[in-house]
Formats: sequence, structure tokens, C-alpha cells
Amino acid sequence: MGLFWTVINPILELLTYTFVFHTLLSVNFHAAGDSKHFVLFLFCGMLSWAGLADGITRCTSCITDNAHLIRKLNFPAIVLPAHLVLSTLVNQAFRLGILLIGMLLIGDGWSWHILLALPFFVVQAALTLGVGMFLATLNVYFRDMGHWVNAGLMIGMFVTPVFYPASAYPRQFILLLYPNPMAQFIGIYQSSLLNQTVPIITSMLYVCAISAVALMVGASVFAHNRKEFPDLV
Repeated sequence: MGLFWTVINPILELLTYTFVFHTLLSVNFHAAGDSKHFVLFLFCGMLSWAGLADGITRCTSCITDNAHLIRKLNFPAIVLPAHLVLSTLVNQAFRLGILLIGMLLIGDGWSWHILLALPFFVVQAALTLGVGMFLATLNVYFRDMGHWVNAGLMIGMFVTPVFYPASAYPRQFILLLYPNPMAQFIGIYQSSLLNQTVPIITSMLYVCAISAVALMVGASVFAHNRKEFPDLV
């Protein structure tokens, strides 16, 4: 089915998580408590998290998986993580299209606030690329990084308010919520796309700053270790 799996996989995940968290556990994002709002808010969170998780997972092994290219001295290694993050951004665009259709069919429609969300998909891609380059470098030296990344993403997915509203966070664990950039990204998307309101300014500034730092650190680590790659892969 080729490209259609880009659409089918998130829909199957959405149906599964909706049944588990909404039907079985009675989790709600919206005051109305209906399944339509839950589906939209859940898919919005999945849209954001999947972009990060897919990009980071694929970037971690991109250097070791392409040793034949890395050993060519003139090959720009930065192309490997960059094209993978670009690919995940395209997948996010497909999923965003599904969400927008859902908003028309079962949600409150569209508003101009959608325009506020679009730049932050690029900002999130910058965060993903920075973290991806850093992990790709570590994986050259420590080949089991992929296992650590998968474990970290699994924990992060449940610590981040993807399947439940941020308001459900216990106060004693609130420090796990506010510094989490993905929690802020999800809040920005939910506000601008679904709630049709302007996202919190501090959240927008925070994710821009943390993404810029991640990109600079990741690029620096990647560039300083680039010469070692051919001998280690």
C-alpha cells in the first residue's frame, strides 16, 4: 500500500489509544467529555510526538547504517540526519492534513489561528535535528544508543501529556511538565488548532529558545566529531 501506510498507521494508533484511554479509562480533554473532542486532541498530541520520536529514532543510527557513504571523504554527513528529519516533517504534514479534515467534519472548523501553529512545526524539526545529530554522534561511539533512545522515548511519551490533558498532572510532579519542550509544543498545537486561541507567549518563546540551543549543540558535537566517523564506522 506504499505511501498510504503514512496515513493508516496513525489512524490505527488513534483508534487503539481512543479505546484504551477514553472508553476504558474515561480520560477526557474537553469539558463536553465526548469522544469527538477526545479523538481530535489525542491526534493533535500524537501528531507532535510522532514527529519527534520518528526523527530521533531514525537519526540515531543514520551514521552507522550508512558507513559506505561516511567513508567517502567528500560526502557531507550532515545530509543523513537532515534528510531524515525533512522526511518526518513531510509525514507530519500528511497527519496535519488528516487532523484538519477531522476538525471540519467533527470539530469546530478552522480559524486563522491555524497559521500560528505552522511555524512551530519547523521549530520542532529544528529541535529534532539537533537532538538527532547529537544522538547519531553518540551512537558511533556507543552502539547500544538505539536501545537507550527507544527506552527514553517510551518513558517520555507517557510523561508528556499526549494521552491525557496537562491539567491532569499532579502538582507534586509539575516539574516534569513545564521544562518538557514537547509538552509545550503540544499545548501550542492544541491551543492554535483546536481551541482556536493564541498560545501562551512564554511557551512559544521557550520552545524557540530550547530548539535553537539543541540545534547549535547538536550541530557543534556532530561537526567536531565528523572527522572520526570514517575510522569508527
